[in-house]
Amino acid sequence: MRYNKQELASIASQTSQNFDREGVMVMREKQDGFFRRAEGCSLRWFRLRGNLLFYLKGSEPWYEPIGVIVLGQHVIKLQACDENGYWPFHIVWENGVCYRLATFQESERTLWVKSLQMAPYDIISSQIVALREKLNRIRPIVDVSVYRSQKGIVLDMNEVPLCELALSCDNLLCDTYGRPPSPVIVIYVRFSKELCIKYGSTEIVETCSNPCFSKTVLFRASDGLTGKAMVRVVVYDVKERVSETVVPMGYTTLQLSTIQESQRLRVALKTRDNKTVGFVTVNGWSLEPSCTGNSPCHTNDRNYLDNAQKIQCHRRSQSLPPRLGLKLKFPSYGNMLKQNFVNSHHMTYKFHSGLGGDINVHEIMAEPKLCYQLPMQLLDIYIQREKELLDELLSVGDICSNWQNKQLDLASIHVSLLKHYSHSKKCLQQAEHAYFKASCKKDDSSLEFAPVNLHLQRMWVHNDTLNKTGFHDIITAGAFAAHTHKAERTGGLIRLVQQVKDINSTKAALNSAAANKIQTEYDNVMALRTLRDEIVTDMDRIVVLIQANQCIEVRHITEVIKTKTKGMLALWEPQVIEESLAIIGWPKHGCSEDSDKPTISTIMQLTEQLSVFDTGSDYDMDASSSSSSKETTPTVEAPSLSSSVPNMCHNRCSKPQDSVKSIIEPSDLQFNHDYFNSSERNKLNHSFRSVRSPVKGKFDDKFDGNRPRHGSLRHDFKNSSSLEQVSYRCLMESLSRSMKRKVNSSDPKESPLPSIGQIDSSTRETNLAYLKNFATEVEASLTSVVESVITIIESNKDGLEEQLEPLRALTDDFRNKAESLIHWARISHAALRLRCESPVWARDHAALQTRRDTCFSQALATATSGLLCWFNSVPHEIAVKLLSSDLGPLCGFEGLLSLYSTEKAMWGDMVVAVEDLQTVLFTLTKVGHSNTATPQVSGARGSLTINIPVSDALYSKFTKKEHLSFTITAVFFNIGINDKATLAEALGETTPQYHSNNDNLDRLNKYYHKYCKIFPADYLAANRASSRMKPLEEVMETLKIAVHKKVPKNIEVLHLAALATRHMNGIRFTSCKSAKDRTGMSVTLEQCSILSAEYHLAEHEMKKAINIMRSEGCRRENTYKNIGVKKYAFTKKQVMALPEEYRPPAGTYGSSHT
Repeated sequence: MRYNKQELASIASQTSQNFDREGVMVMREKQDGFFRRAEGCSLRWFRLRGNLLFYLKGSEPWYEPIGVIVLGQHVIKLQACDENGYWPFHIVWENGVCYRLATFQESERTLWVKSLQMAPYDIISSQIVALREKLNRIRPIVDVSVYRSQKGIVLDMNEVPLCELALSCDNLLCDTYGRPPSPVIVIYVRFSKELCIKYGSTEIVETCSNPCFSKTVLFRASDGLTGKAMVRVVVYDVKERVSETVVPMGYTTLQLSTIQESQRLRVALKTRDNKTVGFVTVNGWSLEPSCTGNSPCHTNDRNYLDNAQKIQCHRRSQSLPPRLGLKLKFPSYGNMLKQNFVNSHHMTYKFHSGLGGDINVHEIMAEPKLCYQLPMQLLDIYIQREKELLDELLSVGDICSNWQNKQLDLASIHVSLLKHYSHSKKCLQQAEHAYFKASCKKDDSSLEFAPVNLHLQRMWVHNDTLNKTGFHDIITAGAFAAHTHKAERTGGLIRLVQQVKDINSTKAALNSAAANKIQTEYDNVMALRTLRDEIVTDMDRIVVLIQANQCIEVRHITEVIKTKTKGMLALWEPQVIEESLAIIGWPKHGCSEDSDKPTISTIMQLTEQLSVFDTGSDYDMDASSSSSSKETTPTVEAPSLSSSVPNMCHNRCSKPQDSVKSIIEPSDLQFNHDYFNSSERNKLNHSFRSVRSPVKGKFDDKFDGNRPRHGSLRHDFKNSSSLEQVSYRCLMESLSRSMKRKVNSSDPKESPLPSIGQIDSSTRETNLAYLKNFATEVEASLTSVVESVITIIESNKDGLEEQLEPLRALTDDFRNKAESLIHWARISHAALRLRCESPVWARDHAALQTRRDTCFSQALATATSGLLCWFNSVPHEIAVKLLSSDLGPLCGFEGLLSLYSTEKAMWGDMVVAVEDLQTVLFTLTKVGHSNTATPQVSGARGSLTINIPVSDALYSKFTKKEHLSFTITAVFFNIGINDKATLAEALGETTPQYHSNNDNLDRLNKYYHKYCKIFPADYLAANRASSRMKPLEEVMETLKIAVHKKVPKNIEVLHLAALATRHMNGIRFTSCKSAKDRTGMSVTLEQCSILSAEYHLAEHEMKKAINIMRSEGCRRENTYKNIGVKKYAFTKKQVMALPEEYRPPAGTYGSSHT
C-alpha cells in the first residue's frame, strides 16, 4: 500500500457490486507483542477485484483497507483441516513469499481457490482475447482502414461525403462517487449481420458529463455506404488513457438515411438492460456540390481545369429561417494534386470561434509521388554524366604505360560510381512502398537518395462568420542527411566543405588550381555541345520554314546560325588540345609495351561494353553499391570532385584559395562564417577519414567479387557470366597488376613521364595542322549549307522536295563535322585530367560529392513537392507577380535538430542541401492532354532544370516566356527542442547554429525588401483585414531581435520565421530527424496558431484544439505508418525536456521506437 496508496484505498472502499468476490477469512500473520512479534490468527474482510486481493483492518466491510496482495505467477497449496476447524490454504511464490489463509467451511475455500486461480493478469488477458475472438466470429468488427485495404478502396481527396456527423452528449451518469466519466464515442456501421465496421471515433473529453466533441466523422459512398446502412453510436468511459482501458456506457442505433433527413437528433443512450445512461445529440449534414464566389485565398477561374476554389455546400433546411439554417462547406483539392499525391488520410474538426460561430477544419496528409520518381530522374542524369566522363577517359586510346596506370585509377572512380548509381536507381524502382520511405528505413543505403517520411500536411479552414476560407500547406520530411554515411564527429557536409576551404597547404592549392583548370576545359566542351545542338535544331527548323514559304524568317535564322558557328569556333583551341596530347601521346600513336597488353585489352573491353551503364538499363555490378551500408561508406569508389560539382564557375581563379572556392561553392552560395572554431577543427581533423579514402597499395580488398557485402545483388546472376562482369573484373585485375608493378619495381632509374620537348617538333606541327583542319571543315560545311538555303529560297517552288534532300544531306554532314570537333575537345579534356588530376585527391573529394548528391536529392524532391502544392493553392495574381519580377517564391525550412552527436552531422548536411537548392532552375509547363502532370528533371549536373506542370489558366496569365523560369530563395532556421538540445547548449555546441540562423536572417531580410517593392504595404493590409496576424514589418523586426538573442531553445525564432514566410506567400517546410515526433508537435502547433490568428479560434479552444490534433489527427496516423505504433516516440523524461508548447497529451507517447 506504500505506492498509489490513495488510488488503491479508493478501489478497496467501493461498493460490493464492483468486486469479483468478498468475505471473511482467517489470516495468519505476525502480530506486535510486548517483547517480540509473534505469529497469530486474525479475522480479515477480503475483497478480490481483478488480480488485486485487498484485506481490511477488521472482519466487517466498513473497515479501512490495510493491505493488498497482487496475484500472478503464484501457486495455491491446500492444507488439511486444522485443530481449530479451519480449512487453510497457502498462496506461494517462487521467491519464497507465502500468505497463509483459511476459511470456515470447505465449500467456501473451494470457491475462493477457484477465484484466486482465475485472478492473474495473463489469465484474464487470455480470457479477453478468447471472448473477443468469439465475438468476432459471431459479429466481426473490422477497422475501416483494414476494410478499405481488403476491398482495394482508394480514398479520393475530391470525393464529396454522403454525410458528416458532429456529436455531443448530455446527462451522462457519474460513478458511485459522483465523478463524471471521460467519454469517447465510437461509430460502427453494420452492412450485414456478418460484418460490422469500426468507422470512426471522436476525441476523449476528460471528466465531463455533457461533452461536445470537436472531431467529426465523414461517411463516404466509396466505402459502399447507402442510406440503408445502420449506424451504431456507442459511448465509452475511458478509465485509463495510456493502456486505452474503456468501459461501455450505452449505445443507440440509427439508420443513415434518418440522420441525413433529420439533420439534428437527440437520442437516449441505452445499456443492455435497457437503462438510460444519458443522451447523445447527432448533427448530420448531407452535401450537395455548388460553386461559391471568390475565396479570400484562391481565385475562381471558369477555365481552371482543376479549380481549387470549388466549394461543396450543405443543402439548407427549408423549415428554418435562411440565416439560421445549418450549412457546411467541403473543399475540392484539384486534379493536379490528385495526380501527384496519393494515400491521403483525412480528418475533420469543428471548433468554436470567439464570435460564437463554427470553424470547419479539414486536415489532409498525403504522400507525394515524387518521393522516388524525382531521385530516379536525378540518378539518370548522374549516370549519364559519369558515363560520359568514363567514355572520355577511355577514348584517349593507346598511350604510354606511365599514363595508363593513372588512366585506370581515374576510370575506376567513375566505374564505381556508375555501379553505385545504377544499384541505387534499381533499388528505388523495386522499393516495397512506391511513394513512401518510412523513418525506420532511413539507414537503408539502397534508398538513401529518397527523402524520409515525406508528406504533404494540408489544412483547409472555413469560418462562416468571417466568410473566410483558405488552404495552408506544410511539407514535412526527415532531415536531408546522408544517414548511411559515417557521421560521428564529422559535423556533416558543412564541416567537410569548410575543411576543404580552410586547407592552406601548397599541395592542396596546386590540386585546387588544377581542378579549376579542368573545370574550365569541361565548360568549353559543354558550351561546344550546346552550340552544336542549337545549330542543328535551327537547321532542322529552316527546312520546316522553307516548306512553309517563310523566307524572311529563314534568312534571320541563317544569320543566327552563322553567329553561333563563329562562337563555337572561337571556343575551339587546337593549340591547347595539341599541347595536352603531345604530353600523354596521341591516340593510336602512343608508345605501348608488351607488358601492358592486358591493360590495353581492359581499356578496349571497357570501351566496347560502356553501353551497359545506359540510363535505361537494369544493370547490376558484381558487387553491391559502393555505399551499401554504414560500414561501406563510398570512399575509393566515388567520382572526382572536379568532374562532379555543379558547373557554375566559368572564370579562372588566380589564387589557390579561389580555386577551392570555385569548386566547392557553385554560383553565389557562401558560408559567411566558420561555424566550427579552430579547437574543434583540430579535434575533428582525424575524423575526415569517414569521407576520405586511405591511400592503399592494394585494390583487391575493395573490389574482391568473392567477398560477401551488404545489400549485394550477386544472387541475380550467379549462373551467368556477362560481358559486363568480365570487363569490370578485367579492369580490377589490371589495376591490381599495375599497383603490384609499382610496389615491386626496384629500378631507381625508372623513366620519367614524357615532356613536350621529347616529341619531334615537326610531328607536333603536323598534329596541330590536323586539328586546325577540323575548324576549316566546319566552316566549309556551314558555307555549303548557307549557299544551299539561299539557292532554294531564290529558286522557283517547283521540285521543292528534290531540293531539300541535298540540304538535309549537308545538314547531316555539318552535324558529323561538328561532332568530330567536339570529340577531340573531349579527348583534350580527358588528357588534361590525366596530366593535372591526382587520383588520390579525386578519391578524397569524391566521397564529399557523393554525400552531397545524396542530401541534394532528398532536398530537391521535397522542394519540388512544395512548389507543386504552392502553384495549386496560391492566388494566380500573386504567383504571376512574383515570377514576373524575377523574385521567385520563398521556401522557409524549419529544423528541430539538436547539435549533439549524430544530429549535428544531419544539421550540417541539411544546411548545404538547402543552399544547393538555389542553383536549380524551375520552369513552368502547361498540362495538355498528351503531357504528363508530373514534374520532370532535365539538364546536366551543374545546370538542372525542373519542369513543373501547372494549369492552363495559370500558364496563360504569363505574357513573357522568360517569366516561366525562376529560382527559389531558401532559408533554413534551426532550433533544437529535445533533451539532447539541452545537453548541446550546456556543452556550448550551438554556436554553428547561431551563425547559420544569422546568415539565413540576412537572406530573408533581402528577400523581404524586394518583396515589399512588389507588394506595397497597402496591398498587404487588405489581406490582413479581420485578421489577428501581426504586420509583416513588425514580424521582421521582432525576428531580427529574436535571432540575435542567445537564449536556450529560442523557439520564438521558428514561430516568427514561419509567420514571415506565410506573410510573404512562401512555402513552409518542417523537418526533424525523421519528421515524425518533433515535427508532429511543430505542425499541430502551427496549424492551431493559424486558426487563432487568421480564423479567430477562441482562446479557451486553443489548447483543446492542439491536444485533439495531436491525439486524433493525421500526425498520430503518421507514427503508425512509420513504426506500426500510434504513439510518439517520447519518454517521460524527453517530454519534460520539450518546451511546453511542444508536449504531447497524456496517452499519446511512450513508444521507444524511432
